[in-house]
Amino acid sequence: MNKILLTPALCLVVLIFSTYALSRSATDVPEHPFPMSQGTYWNYQGMVRWTHDTNRVSETKVTWHTEISRFIQHADVRAAVVKGFPSDLDWSNGRPQPSDSLLIESGGKFYVVANERFTDALHQVEQPSGDLSNLLSDDDLFLRWPLQRGQKFCDSDGMARPDDWYCWVVETSGLSILQGITGVPSRKRPEFIIAYRTNPDHIRFTFVPEVGLITCEYHHHGTVADTELKLVEFHQAAQNER
Repeated sequence: MNKILLTPALCLVVLIFSTYALSRSATDVPEHPFPMSQGTYWNYQGMVRWTHDTNRVSETKVTWHTEISRFIQHADVRAAVVKGFPSDLDWSNGRPQPSDSLLIESGGKFYVVANERFTDALHQVEQPSGDLSNLLSDDDLFLRWPLQRGQKFCDSDGMARPDDWYCWVVETSGLSILQGITGVPSRKRPEFIIAYRTNPDHIRFTFVPEVGLITCEYHHHGTVADTELKLVEFHQAAQNER
């Protein structure tokens, strides 16, 4: 059997290329880390627990579909209409009607505008020359990029608190290999666990750039109202897919 002899210079080239490829696959992410192209969707499985008839608690398994139904570019602001954001399941019996929310990205900050404010917010974003300064409120902020462990982001009152409550906090960060999620290749990816804690409740989710939210939790500390979801399928549509 013939042996292939590697010169020291060739060994160095191979080592540099291998190190670069590993580093790139583990940490390289796009400028816009949250997928927002029209037709992108996430399928989750989990459970919802709720209180009814005053003091009875029920639990049900749920399958939940979240989809980008529309993408809008407004100058340097990016926006997407999201049908079935995971928070629709909070305080429900596990069978709520999916609603529309507006996901807005501006300057590395991500906002979610929902419920009765959605229609007006969408109208503002649709106007090419409209001023969005009054739309981007820290009260709607739920994510920013880039992220690092211990980072806080919220309104000024929350930022001033010394206890990290009433503010989004990056609790952990690191590299992980996602497994068992249809549509997500198994390779090392940055992963961040982010939480918002208050006296009555807390929210916690896992964010992976290029994929989105891979776990979502809501827990009320009094009357039982819990939501726990894990991503089982992800599909990222091309910009021209729809």
